Amino acid sequence: MKKYLPIVAALCLLSACSQGIKGVYADAMGVTRYSFTTGGKVTIEAMGISQETTYVREGDTLKVALPQKGASLDFTINQDGSLGGPLGIRLEKADR
Repeated sequence: MKKYLPIVAALCLLSACSQGIKGVYADAMGVTRYSFTTGGKVTIEAMGISQETTYVREGDTLKVALPQKGASLDFTINQDGSLGGPLGIRLEKADR
């Protein structure tokens, strides 16, 4: 039994880290929309411009890759399911 404990713990950790986020999130004014899909892809729409990029979830942090290589926009996944970003950005689920 003891030899299986590390394997079970590793599987739980991997499954928790690999959980993505799915759905459309938008700011209160509807100016910016983030459409998250499985497989770590997100489409960002703002002022008529659409950009597809990738994201990674690390615990309660969602790192959205920016077009500049190596840079990311980091969001905190709040208890209520909303996303909190830099400079007070708050995105809420728009496709309920």
